[in-house]
Amino acid sequence: MKKTGFLLFFFLFAAPVFASEVETVLIVSIDALHPDAMSEKTSPTLDRWMRSGRYTLQGRSVTPPQTLIAHTAMMTGLTPEQSGKQDNEWEQGQAQVARETLFDLVKQRGFRTAYFYAKPKLGYLISAAVDEHALARDDGIDRARTFFGKRDKRFVFLHISGLEGEGADAGWLSEDYLDELTYIDRMLAPLLDDVAQRGRYLVLVTSDHAGHERQHGTLDPDDFKLPLIIAASQRLPPLAPGVFNITEVKQLLQKTLDAADQ
Repeated sequence: MKKTGFLLFFFLFAAPVFASEVETVLIVSIDALHPDAMSEKTSPTLDRWMRSGRYTLQGRSVTPPQTLIAHTAMMTGLTPEQSGKQDNEWEQGQAQVARETLFDLVKQRGFRTAYFYAKPKLGYLISAAVDEHALARDDGIDRARTFFGKRDKRFVFLHISGLEGEGADAGWLSEDYLDELTYIDRMLAPLLDDVAQRGRYLVLVTSDHAGHERQHGTLDPDDFKLPLIIAASQRLPPLAPGVFNITEVKQLLQKTLDAADQ
């Protein structure tokens, strides 16, 4: 099925699903997460959310499948050629993203926004639509929980690192890599519980790319793989089979929130 088929199938059924406005949105990007690593044993929290919501393990990153390039595509909904971000580097003081991102979408809907990221280069994606942001190598989850402590409409984009290092050192899908995933999964559990207790929520969990052996960012098919989990406080329609492209995240969020406001 063509990539647009995924979205069209989803949104044909989305409008009647949400009965009232979403109050909480959490997007989690687990850097370098290979979908084959996910299971009830290695990631029981994510597995539970997968089975209570909708998911696909047939996601695909952009070319090249590298962290900053892929996250820019995820947030802007544009390919690297369209956005102009075709390199994987950024340093403090350099120009930041000029395109509309996920943060602009939710800001227009009255959400307070926060962005916590574990790699300095992802500071490229900070814009005026981000109310709170921090380079959070180790405390991103805690920062997100604190941000969700207020009762107004809140949106968090949380980037979590750790798997890429284990993949490079020990190999993707190695024992060390799987242990790191289990640790991340366990740390995410209280944050996801917080979100579920805030009223009407939307949670989306995905990744930027995967890897193979001890490499990533190449043209190997495994490097492009990523999962998508979408869960909400109300029933979601089924997802169509086929490949989900990382550039569809922004449109998926937009259409889902549009449906919730109807």
